[in-house]
Amino acid sequence: MTDERKQQLTQLLQEALAHLEIRRDSAGRHESIPVNKYRAILLRHWRSSSMEMERLSICYEPHIVNSFTRSKLLDFIREEFSEFIYEDHIQSAFYFIQNGGPVFGYPLDNLLKQLLRIAIMLGEEKAVLDFDRCTKKPSGSFQYIVLLEGVRVEKEIRVFESTRIVPLSNSSSEFPHYLPFSFLIRPSDLLGKTLLVIDASISPIFSAPPPPPPPGTDDGSIAETEFQVEITGENFSNVNVDNIYGRSEYYVYDFYDKFCWALSLTCNSAVKATARWKFLEKYELFHLSSIGVSGVRNINDFDPSRFSTGAGETQIGEAKRLYKKLVDPSLNVVGKLQIPIDRWIKSKTSKTPVDKLIDLGIAFEALYLSETDYNREVTFRFSLHAALHLGEDLEQRKTLMQEFKKIYKWRSMVVHSGKLSEKIMNNPEEAEAFIARAQDLCRDSILKILEDGRFPDWNDLILGEKSL
Repeated sequence: MTDERKQQLTQLLQEALAHLEIRRDSAGRHESIPVNKYRAILLRHWRSSSMEMERLSICYEPHIVNSFTRSKLLDFIREEFSEFIYEDHIQSAFYFIQNGGPVFGYPLDNLLKQLLRIAIMLGEEKAVLDFDRCTKKPSGSFQYIVLLEGVRVEKEIRVFESTRIVPLSNSSSEFPHYLPFSFLIRPSDLLGKTLLVIDASISPIFSAPPPPPPPGTDDGSIAETEFQVEITGENFSNVNVDNIYGRSEYYVYDFYDKFCWALSLTCNSAVKATARWKFLEKYELFHLSSIGVSGVRNINDFDPSRFSTGAGETQIGEAKRLYKKLVDPSLNVVGKLQIPIDRWIKSKTSKTPVDKLIDLGIAFEALYLSETDYNREVTFRFSLHAALHLGEDLEQRKTLMQEFKKIYKWRSMVVHSGKLSEKIMNNPEEAEAFIARAQDLCRDSILKILEDGRFPDWNDLILGEKSL
């Protein structure tokens, strides 16, 4: 905008603030509060995750009581944002960030109210600067955030250029303002937990909404958007987003999965992404909804009491190294390792010895048996393959072969009878120790294949070794 236009907008905002009413409509009645009280509500809402403050900020909205001033402000927005407007609606990047929204754009009144909120909170000059910036088609910033279970850190650790692991305080009063509190996740559930935060940018921040479909036609399809997401760093490439369910979602969620695999293998713990959401600062002009934290997903597995293993920069560095192997396109083992890794992790969270053994059995079979092995001496071939793969000398392989025979025996017992023998269950500590040993052998097997970059050729391995 020209300096003259900036001055004109400043004057319009001053007039609007001089004729402003903060009110909520309830049962056909208007309830008003002073601007100073509304400013305090907004301040707490913008700086915290308080559900109470979010409800209050939604209830009360700024209204320009002078209709002439309001019309002039709306006309000013129409003139400056004309390329982004269709029938008094404007589409915002928040449409993508909140996993949906009005497909055919937000009413222009939403943009006016957000501009007023910024002027109320930060002053007319800041509101004009933000408005001017938005006319120049800038990018905006937001975060992908994941709640991790199974690992904890004492301080923030940078993983990649755009990715960091963040510890949550043991005091909810010190929590960051981007947490998704609801009836599903309470502040007390997150004390001392760990977050994975990915910084992303999106552009443009405004675009013209598509015209609505003709009356009587199917409007259930999702309209394409112009929004593109970019995540920089060695763990991500630039991602173009075609629509609100764009490829960036799957790309980021694939990162969550594989980085959690790497953390699990490094820490010998079941690290899982149990909740995920996206966050946009509430003071951004293109934040055209009253929603604070948006798009909370996958919270069914959330267990506040789940055991977490401590990790420092050394462990995070090793997890980063393993992650790079898991996404290395030249390694052809990741697809075949998915079942073993998933089942090994599941065995770490299973509640009963039977479930742990079933999960470990599936993991080991995917590692050490092929389709043809099921037709002949399965226990022997499974034990032989595993012992040859992990053992470094003849004596160690003999010991491992006996351990793997026992693992397969216990696995077969629970698969066919649904329980372990009474003799085993009468010694629960011994059974628990042996299952833990089986879990460690499974992890060792996965790590060795990952480090080698290939599954063994069993024929070559057997022919090249002394008989057991």
